[in-house]
Amino acid sequence: MSRPRSESKRRAILDAALQVFAERGIANSPTWAISKAARVAEGSLFTYFETKDDLMGELYRELRQEFSRNLEDFPHEADAKTRLRYIWDKYLDLGAEHPDHLKVLAQLRASGKLFKENETPAFAFVAVLKATHEAVLGTELESAPPELLVLMLRSQAEMAIDFIQANPESAEICREVGFRMVWMGLTGK
Repeated sequence: MSRPRSESKRRAILDAALQVFAERGIANSPTWAISKAARVAEGSLFTYFETKDDLMGELYRELRQEFSRNLEDFPHEADAKTRLRYIWDKYLDLGAEHPDHLKVLAQLRASGKLFKENETPAFAFVAVLKATHEAVLGTELESAPPELLVLMLRSQAEMAIDFIQANPESAEICREVGFRMVWMGLTGK
């Protein structure tokens, strides 16, 4: 009979994967290195995740859900600009507080190992999608795929985060100018 799974071991494996992926990159992170960082036997890793791809998929879902959990005071009833600004600021805050999380999220997205059909949209994605769609109503971008606009917003935020990390003295102006550029790009105003 197999031993019951431990949530603390599962969490240790996910945390170790995050750390190892951030340090080494996904391609250079063998499961033995993740197991060692988690202080579990390599076989234990496979008790919780059948493959490295399964581990990557679960880590991706957890990181996305983590961001959504930080939106408890989301202004649901506000206009699109206010809602997008809220998401923008929270995303930049996350980048400042947990740069490794964003670094690993980018690696996971670029890995080619994540499958959209297996993904439940996180609240943050749905909120940005809705606000972005509302922002472009009546503009030349109204017919643009909403997902493309969300991806463009995310890439702008990630560039702002990179710039702020390299130039912390410019954080506030970068935050302001970055959002103004995004809003003007969406609405033309």
